[in-house]
Amino acid sequence: MLKRINQILFSPLFSIGVLILVALLFTKYYFLLTNEYYPPSFARNIADFQADKVFQKRFLIPFTADILSQFAHLSFDKSLKFLTALSTFGLLYYFNHILNYFTKSLSSSYWCLIILIPISWNYMFINSIYHAYDIPTLFFFCMCLYLFLKRRYVLFYIIFITATFNRESTCFIPVFLILVLFNFETFKDLKKSWLKNFHLTLHLFCQTIIWFIVTIITRWLIEDSPGQSYETTYSMKTFIHNMWNGAQSWPFLNTNKFFGNPRCFLTLFGCIWLAIPFLWKHIPLQSKKALLFLPIYMIPAFMYANLMEARVYHELNVVIALVVTSGIINLKHSKVNCSA
Repeated sequence: MLKRINQILFSPLFSIGVLILVALLFTKYYFLLTNEYYPPSFARNIADFQADKVFQKRFLIPFTADILSQFAHLSFDKSLKFLTALSTFGLLYYFNHILNYFTKSLSSSYWCLIILIPISWNYMFINSIYHAYDIPTLFFFCMCLYLFLKRRYVLFYIIFITATFNRESTCFIPVFLILVLFNFETFKDLKKSWLKNFHLTLHLFCQTIIWFIVTIITRWLIEDSPGQSYETTYSMKTFIHNMWNGAQSWPFLNTNKFFGNPRCFLTLFGCIWLAIPFLWKHIPLQSKKALLFLPIYMIPAFMYANLMEARVYHELNVVIALVVTSGIINLKHSKVNCSA
């Protein structure tokens, strides 16, 4: 009887049903707990090409929602919710496949749900700021990684181009791929290294060229939009000082509320990163390599992002969840093997 129940619970069809249900629940509370605060960034304004440049360049999802609302006779708000639910399901689905790749198919269909811990915490609770392109960014990142890792290159480049119209942070996809796939062991022998890494290097070069072309096209499309291409960033030094003193900091943080206190910044990613030292010996080598993504990501983030805005750590949610979850999966299976 128990064996039959397990077969049902872990069957592909049932698993997909669970992921759909979770995606719908996540979308419901995502829209309940987040809000648009800054009119020049509103999704409706982006869809009408009336937003400031820094937000207008990420027009894919609002523009798609606007088209969907016209053809499907849905409200603009419902179209955004549909696209968010679809992106959340895609995020879970492809993150699960990435876990299988990094843990050599040890992952079950439900370990992927761990990624919702840092995402829910960063996007819903700290700051609670909504942007239409946030969740799709994570979905596109996971989908692109999966397609490249599985060598489905034609579809990869189609999605990569589409994702770049959503958000320019697709430039971090080749960075992740270099860290995880580049063969550094042959680096001392340049000829051998070149032969081993030539195929990967060629792909990364193509991705870089495509990224520049898409961003140039995007800038041309929004050249008449008001504002600057990058928003003014607030001082991180001042924010850390205010965090220490528990003082008000950044215009969108209400210190009268628990989640508005700058000290909540210390709980980024739902604190799942605290598990990394305890799981270290069980974390796969490729996942450990992926940790180098964090400092590389933070360099441009320090220059162009408001780091006290918890939602800006987009791709880091995926990387940290990947490292922690792959470590947990390997730890679980090592204990099973020991008991056997």
